Amino acid sequence: MAMWTVVNMVTHSSVLTVLLGLHVFAAADSSGELKFLSDVQVRSPGTSILPELEKVMGSDHRRTTEARVANLEEALRSTFVSLPKNERGALRPPAARHALHRLFMQLHGWQVMGLHAGGDTWDAASPVEALGERLPDDARRLFETRLKEYGLDLHELAVLAATLENMVHAEADVRLAATFQAVEQPMQGKQMNGSEADHVIDTYMASFVMGANLTSLSKEELLENERNILKYYPSWPETQGFLRQVQAQVMPNAGTFGFEEVSDAVAEIGEQYGRWQNSECVGLHQTLLEHEEHPNTGRIRLGDFYGLAVNHGKFQFSESVSYLRQLGALDESEPSNLRVMIPNWIYGPNNCLASSGYYAVCCIDVCDGYMNKLERELGSHDASAEQLLQVVAALPEPAADLGGKNHTVPPALERRLEEIAEYHNGRVPIHGRLFAQWMHHVHPRWCPYPHMSGTIAPRRAEEQEAVTGMKVAAQPDEIRQHMEQSEGRKSSAPTDGMCSSMWSMEEELVDSVAHEKAKTSREHESGIARAGLRGLFFASAIISMVMALAKLITKDTLMDSVGSGTGKKPAFACVDIGQTYAV
Repeated sequence: MAMWTVVNMVTHSSVLTVLLGLHVFAAADSSGELKFLSDVQVRSPGTSILPELEKVMGSDHRRTTEARVANLEEALRSTFVSLPKNERGALRPPAARHALHRLFMQLHGWQVMGLHAGGDTWDAASPVEALGERLPDDARRLFETRLKEYGLDLHELAVLAATLENMVHAEADVRLAATFQAVEQPMQGKQMNGSEADHVIDTYMASFVMGANLTSLSKEELLENERNILKYYPSWPETQGFLRQVQAQVMPNAGTFGFEEVSDAVAEIGEQYGRWQNSECVGLHQTLLEHEEHPNTGRIRLGDFYGLAVNHGKFQFSESVSYLRQLGALDESEPSNLRVMIPNWIYGPNNCLASSGYYAVCCIDVCDGYMNKLERELGSHDASAEQLLQVVAALPEPAADLGGKNHTVPPALERRLEEIAEYHNGRVPIHGRLFAQWMHHVHPRWCPYPHMSGTIAPRRAEEQEAVTGMKVAAQPDEIRQHMEQSEGRKSSAPTDGMCSSMWSMEEELVDSVAHEKAKTSREHESGIARAGLRGLFFASAIISMVMALAKLITKDTLMDSVGSGTGKKPAFACVDIGQTYAV
């Protein structure tokens, strides 16, 4: 073997040794991260949910569900993508409940029973409860098992939403059948003319907007509600115009109508009514903003609030202090100057006008629509303070179409956002109380103040009266007292960019478990990346040392070779097929 071959063999052996060392180093340095990855169990239910649901609910249910799922998936997508998930990439029960609540509020103005948090935490109830008692037990168990054991992916979440819509439509058909009987129209055999169909729908909707359960009313009560609706609901003529418009959309150019055609119209009316009715909410919102205590604070003094009822005939603004407190609409940061938080009052159950057995029709939260845009921009459940400031600055205000104007985030609120990021080790969860509180101060006219769970108990007026035995309307003496206290008294305008001193560093996340898992996963991924970088640096250092050693060996070998004829001994011997070579 030639001398250079021996040198190369030494060098290659050294490199192999280094590579072996690097392998051992990487295994030892990142064993925790690699073990973490190997221990993750990505569970899957193994079968699609629709065939399983069809076994329980039938083929008709599957057909109507499949017709809705694609649109519901698209409506849910941005929220689903941004919420924290389990290892399967699916939503756990609290996040699924949150996503479905927002979906139905934005699509239909429905505050669905069992989905709305109502002053509690999102994990206090399962979203399957929203399906009501009419859902077969096997179907309920199917959804509950998916949620608890696997979570719901986007498709499964949309199937649950479509199932709820199907249940709502089935309930509407039961109530519509009671209306047919009340107006003495047969459900089969006879076709109605246009005016008869209008009468059926008007009778149905009169009790609907009054919040009455049609199936529990007698024929006389149903007809009486339709006769007296104008007295209790002054905007009834406008509602009738809306009804005729939807009927024309669903049944264009139809001359006769049976139960099936009227049922289709009633289903579409139920889905569109909330967004149409929201125009009244917008009017109330604008009235309150016109009497805001200070510009862009989202607050009206309690005395001014009552003054709108006493002096301007706005009877809606007359709730008692105790009821406003239960709603979470009262700012008591200055006890001598109580104020009503406008978005909290607008979006509260006090303004829910109509209901079914599944939902109430309530004012649509403008800030939720803003969150949808924010989620589309971020595509993540959390972000750095810097990234959030950039996205918020680029988005128009939540109600830009209602007169909201773009404005920059003041320095005080930039610091507050940085505090939230520090609280969460550098990133801000966007589905938590602290970020919602920050959003309230950035957009106080449109985004409600988030209270800690258990500190408020918002209920509809009739529910509050049933629980407490007290009227929700303020007594004349109470109204007069607060109006007198407000005369000539006005707090100084905020100068630091905050709309109020209401701020606390108390956090509640929509799904704290999934958030922590996502945080742990990110930390492990970061650890693996750091281990890889350390390995690269280590490899570079060792390879440099090997190359230097090889050069040194080569130099020494050449010198030994030159001096071998003068009697020098070789450094060591290399045996190859019985011959000895100087090395």
